[in-house]
Order: sequence, then C-alpha cells, then structure tokens
Amino acid sequence: MKAHTKHLVKRWLTAAASMTIALSAFADTAFIGRAADDIAEEDIAITGTENDLAELERRQRELDEKIQATEGDIAAEEEHKKAISEQILVVEDTLHALAASVTELNEDISVRDSDIEAKQQDAEKTKNDIVLGIDDLKQRMRIMYIAGGNSYTDILVGASDFYDMLMKMELIKRVADHDNAEIDCLIALKAQYEQEAAELDLQKAALEDNLAELQQRRKQQQAQMEKLKGLYQESESSITMLNTDKENYEANREQIEKEHQEFEDQLAELFAKQQAIAAAKKAKQEAAAKKAAEEAAKAAEDLPEIIVDDGTQEENTNIVIEGGDDEEPTENTADNNVEDFEDTSYFEDNEDEQPQDVDNSSDAQTSSGGGSDPNEAYGYSPKSRFTWPVPGYYNISYGIGWRWGAYHQGIDIWSEGIRGHDIIAADDGTVILVSNTCTHDYGKNGSCGCGGGYGNYCIIDHGDGWWTLYGHSEGITVSEGQEVKKGDVIGTVGSTGYSTGPHLHFEVRINNEPQNPEDYV
Repeated sequence: MKAHTKHLVKRWLTAAASMTIALSAFADTAFIGRAADDIAEEDIAITGTENDLAELERRQRELDEKIQATEGDIAAEEEHKKAISEQILVVEDTLHALAASVTELNEDISVRDSDIEAKQQDAEKTKNDIVLGIDDLKQRMRIMYIAGGNSYTDILVGASDFYDMLMKMELIKRVADHDNAEIDCLIALKAQYEQEAAELDLQKAALEDNLAELQQRRKQQQAQMEKLKGLYQESESSITMLNTDKENYEANREQIEKEHQEFEDQLAELFAKQQAIAAAKKAKQEAAAKKAAEEAAKAAEDLPEIIVDDGTQEENTNIVIEGGDDEEPTENTADNNVEDFEDTSYFEDNEDEQPQDVDNSSDAQTSSGGGSDPNEAYGYSPKSRFTWPVPGYYNISYGIGWRWGAYHQGIDIWSEGIRGHDIIAADDGTVILVSNTCTHDYGKNGSCGCGGGYGNYCIIDHGDGWWTLYGHSEGITVSEGQEVKKGDVIGTVGSTGYSTGPHLHFEVRINNEPQNPEDYV
C-alpha cells in the first residue's frame, strides 16, 4: 500500500515538473501562424485572376515580338501600327487584372489579420488555463507534503470501524481520480496550445507571402503603366486623332467658339446663383446664431444671482440667493456647493462635443475624406483632395492650355478601350448641374450642339468655390442636388457633344476659374 501511494505521489511530481518545463517553453512561443488545413479552407482563391494574368502576359510577349519585328519595316508599317494598338488594349486589360488581384490580396490580408488576432486570443486563453491549472496542482501537492503521506495501512489502523475505513479509502480514491483527471486535462491543454502555436506560425507565413505578393503586384502595375505611356507615344491612333482634331477644330472654329462662350456665360450665371445661395445661407446662419446668443443672454439675466462666499470673511457658511423680495436667505456650507463646480468629469467625457476650430481654407490640398477610392487598387497616389476621375485609365491625350488658337480648359482622358467605363466623383460634393439629353454618342468631325459642346456632362460643387466638370459622357447617372462621395460612380465615358472619339473631358475650377487638373489629380 505504501509503495502504491509513493508511486502515485511520484507520478504527480513528475507530471507537475513536465508542465512547468512546458510552460516555460510556451512563454517564448510566437503567437502568429495558422494550420495548413485552415488555410486551405479559408484562403481567398485567386486562381482565376492568376490565369488571366498569365494569359495576358503571354499575349503581351507575342505582341512585343511582333512590334519589334515590324519596326522600321515599311512593308509591315500597317501591321506595326495595328500591333501597337492591340498591345495598348492588352496592357490595359493587364492593369485591370492586376487591380482585381490587388483587391483580392488586400481582402485576403484583412481576413488573415482577423484570424491571427482571434487565434492569438485563443492561445493566450489556453496558456492562462494551463498556468492556473499548474498553480492549483502545486498548491494541492504542497498541502499533501505538509500533511504527510497516509498509506492504506495507516488508514486501516486508524479507522474506528469497518465503515470508517471504507469511507476513508473511497475519499482517497476520489482525490486520486480528481488529480489524475486534472493532470490529463493539463496535458490536453498543452497539446491544444502547441497546435494553436503551430497554426499561428503557418498563418504568419501565409500572411507574409501575401504581403510579398502584394508588393510584387504593385511593382508590376508601375511597370505596366510606364509601358502603356510609351505605347501611347508610339500609337498611330494617337497621332491620327491629334491631326484629325486639329483639322476639325479649324473647320468648325466659329461654331465651337460660339458654343463655348454660351457655355461660359451659363456657368457664370450658375456661379453667381451659387454665390447668392451661399451668402443667403451664411446670413441665415449668422442671424440664427445671433438670435440664440441674445436668447441665452436674456435667459442668463432672468436667472437668480448666486453669490458664493469665497472664504475671506470670518464666517463662510452663508450663501445669499437674490431672487424675489419674499425669499428668505438659505444657509448651507460653501464646501458643499464648491463640490458641484469642481466635478469636471462631464466635460472630460464629452470632449467630442466641445466646439472645434474650423478651417475654411479653400486649399485643395486638404482632403475632405469621403467614400472609397477605386484608384487605390491601381496603386494611384493622390496629389490633393481630388482623385482620378476614370480609374484604370490614366492617359491624357490633351492637357490644359492654348491649342490651335483656343484655350483648352481641362484635360482629355483617352484610351482605345475607355468607352463605357465608370466616371467617378473626384471628391465629396453636391451635383449642381446636369445635362443628359445628347443622343449623338459617336465620334464626329463637328459639334452636335449639345451641352455647349460637352454633350452629356455634370458639375459637382465641392465647397469653398471648388468645382469639377465631367464632359462627353455616355450618360450621367446622378441628378442635380444629389450629394456624392469621393469614388461614387456618376456616369460612364462616351463621345457625346463635340467629340471625335470616346474620352472624358475633366476640369477643376476655383471660383469658376479653370485650373490645371494635372496639379490636383
């Protein structure tokens, strides 16, 4: 019996030592990773995008070889031009596929971050359970050591009767069973902890792979954009469009200038109207503020005056409340009243409700926030509060400035594959003008007269005198008076109005004076 009891105690000591050693190892275990099975189940599959990119890259290589083979060959000049035009479309498709893969990777990274945080919490809880279990076991073993070992022989000798002996043996058995179960539980928790740590390690590795892949995709995007820029410079369609536009403009100069002047007069009237509305709104706000201040002052005058003794007099227990003539002075201690004013917790808890300084600067470099920006997926870096109005299409066929004897007041964003793609709001604002009646959605050598030459267009007021204009749309999908957020779709690219082909005419204005959009987007 005594040997059996010693064996049991030895088992407890051995298990506790093992747990203590294991616990010291847990403290250094990294809490980042994930099990392979979980990764397989939860990963966002981007196989389709990968296949698309592989095919687009293969097609690019073929066209690069074709362009190089036909360069300088007069006999193959048409084939060379065609290959460049086709390559432009392929590169644009590649950019869109890369953007889609970047979006998927960002979503996957976000999911992994959430998983890692959850698993870190689970692992920490398991670790704490083990610590508590070992501490409990140590305490019980210490008590047993102090009490001294009781063998079954001691129980038999010390029992008052047979019933007492059975009860004591049952008690020892139950204690032993409880401790064995506790040790088994700790061993199971140790195994669970090790599994969670391994899962976190795998999750960390997968996350690092995703981040590296994201960085690689960003580099690919930049390389593709540079390649596209070079292709546009070589593109015969770009050169042809330039020559055609010049000829058409010179042939229709008088009509174009007339339409342009009428359009500017319309915008001048709109600007004056907006200014009047803003002035009236400001005057109304100032009147309301003045009235509120007067009412507050009057209310303060009507309140009974409260005089609190400052303690400089010999007796400072009287508080005089001056109200009506019939009111009697009320006695109270100054300390009790001071406490009411010393409690500043309300103001500390309501800091967000305190008045804030408002910057009404019209500096367009200050972002107004707003909705999500679709350009982020393309690696676009904003220059100011405004974002690029046609995500994925960054070629400027014409910039701002004098052109063929006239001043071009915006930028023309053009690509062979741009038709039908989304036009987005460059920043938060209110739609103040929409023209959406032009049905002449095709390239033309003269103006159809719609929308002052801009065809289907809209203007957004961003506040502080800042406007943006979007022209030649297939169709504007917002209405006058509508509030929009940065990145909201407001229409699609078309060729309405005076337009030789699908493109977006984009303007930035301050107090109705055209600015260079390239300084802001």
